[in-house]
Amino acid sequence: MATIGARSTGDEGNRTVTHLDAAAAAQPGQEEAGPQLSAALSQASGGLPEAPDPLDRPACRGSVGRESHRARLQRIGNSPRWGGSGFRNTHPVSLQINPFDVRMAADFAFGGKRRAPKGPLPLLRDGATRLQGPPPGGLRLTWLGHSTVLLEVDGVRLLTDPVFGLRASPVSFAGPRRYHPMPLDLHELGRLDAILLSHDHYDHLCAPTWRRLVRGACPGWSGLVITTLGVGAHLERLGVAPSQIRELDWSEGAFVESAGSRVEVIATPSQHFSGRSATDRNRTLWAGLAVVGPRHRVFFSGDTGATPEHAEIGRDLGPFDVAMFEIGAWHPAWGAVHLGPARAFEAFQAMGARALMPIHWATFDLALHNWSEPAETLRQLADAAGASTTVWQPQIGGSVSPGAVADSPWWRDVP
Repeated sequence: MATIGARSTGDEGNRTVTHLDAAAAAQPGQEEAGPQLSAALSQASGGLPEAPDPLDRPACRGSVGRESHRARLQRIGNSPRWGGSGFRNTHPVSLQINPFDVRMAADFAFGGKRRAPKGPLPLLRDGATRLQGPPPGGLRLTWLGHSTVLLEVDGVRLLTDPVFGLRASPVSFAGPRRYHPMPLDLHELGRLDAILLSHDHYDHLCAPTWRRLVRGACPGWSGLVITTLGVGAHLERLGVAPSQIRELDWSEGAFVESAGSRVEVIATPSQHFSGRSATDRNRTLWAGLAVVGPRHRVFFSGDTGATPEHAEIGRDLGPFDVAMFEIGAWHPAWGAVHLGPARAFEAFQAMGARALMPIHWATFDLALHNWSEPAETLRQLADAAGASTTVWQPQIGGSVSPGAVADSPWWRDVP
């Protein structure tokens, strides 16, 4: 793989990335996307059936909509990851998700595992008070469940993959239902300088949450969104202004500024897939996201399988103070696109981060394992490796920062 961030802006030291200063801006000299590409992308948001597809030409209303549509097609068509009909991983993957797979059917029928907790999960609900002041050391992470984390990095406040809805589903009446309420509601988040969105799956891009955001449910949100190529079409459809969306290809970056503070968000390779219906597989890009500040660096994996690129990301953009890797909703058959606890621990070690905070567990029943199995397995691995102090496992709603980590195995007390 080429060095992460292969193109330089010239005056930003050694951080060599391509910066996007306008939403979905096309590179100079690029040719207009042809009809074949437009047709191939026309189903990109088919998982949102309640409105016309935002990548379909008739859905682009007004000059702003047409321009963002045109620029998006140009940038997608020129991406090294675009394969003509969809985005591709660096390393080929086989999802191996077969409803008639014998072992998987046996797990469903006879596994006997407690895929959902029998009792309520303990939540820390004092965040509205706890988060009023800045973190003393400049870095604090507050886990709100699944992959939703409030990041405070060197004076900038970011929210990852916000899912505040009841279900991870295209419909409100069926699909995986959350185990717990949110420990903080949107209006309690305070100042929010940007939202980071790793990909378009329903447990990461939650349409009800975005509708609330657009209607002003989080008064402190600046309106800025940093996401991956193509995903902006979903957001525009949900009401986000095109001028507020930054879509990144891998190795591209965008700055987030707040009251004299600034961090850089860089999209990094991951091994996954995308789509919100049966007809739009891989029409939008997926990525990890690195947050690089003047004093601290944080890595957010999004969804990913194991890849040697995690070591390269650590080498090129690290060292990271903390890396957030997904540990839940996994199965041996999904190893190419989801990590699970053992591979998450290996990825953390390969990246060379100073601490690991697991995400993507304890909120939705998305797999076949015991709901707490990922956390317990990770704890055992860390203890065996003598690395228990470097694995941060806060309660839902809890905050962690260097030197201030409360990570007792709280899940063991849940019936």
